[in-house]
Amino acid sequence: MTSKQPPRIATWMLEHFGSGPNNDAVLGDLAEQYRQKDSAMWYWRQAMKAIPVSLFKEIRGHKRIAASALLTGWGMWIVYVTWIFPLLTPFFFGGNFGVAIEPRAPIGTAWSVLWAPVLVQAGLARPFSFVFGVALPLIVWTMCGWLVARFHRNQQTAVVLLFAGSVLLMDLLLFGPFILTVKPAVAYLFVGPLAAHVAASILGILLGGGLLRHHSRTVSN
Repeated sequence: MTSKQPPRIATWMLEHFGSGPNNDAVLGDLAEQYRQKDSAMWYWRQAMKAIPVSLFKEIRGHKRIAASALLTGWGMWIVYVTWIFPLLTPFFFGGNFGVAIEPRAPIGTAWSVLWAPVLVQAGLARPFSFVFGVALPLIVWTMCGWLVARFHRNQQTAVVLLFAGSVLLMDLLLFGPFILTVKPAVAYLFVGPLAAHVAASILGILLGGGLLRHHSRTVSN
């Protein structure tokens, strides 16, 4: 008789998003206890609890590395905003974008890029809007996630999750009030594109950071 295996999705999430050098041991302990308890709900609770707990411990124990990772990721994004994005905008939208997109105005350019999914005001069915709202964020944030992971390998999982969380928080703070304050008919037009934009950003970071593929654990110092 074969032993009962724990829920695969919960195991996959803990395997890929659990931080710290003891994550494999945590997986083994939970699997052993699951065979005794035989409760999928219990296993899910423990796995979902282990992810933020291990992340908090890693960040608290490596504050400078965490700060360096955030600076690396956002620094790459600033390079994209101030130098790469101004070159791409005329190609996709011509000169009628309606906002300041130029290296000489980094603050205005950064603000325009943050609000791009709203400023474009086009459904994802339009090719240029899809490229702007999904493809470009996916590519750019993938590069940012790769750099964060590349230069912080010993705490790769923790710093990539931290960076992804900072991007998600920024998006929620930026777009949340907008969706809540506009009329329902207007909000309805933007919910889909904004959700796709945010999802592409987070997915790109996780892909670039290597968290969605199997990777060997490194020992924290």
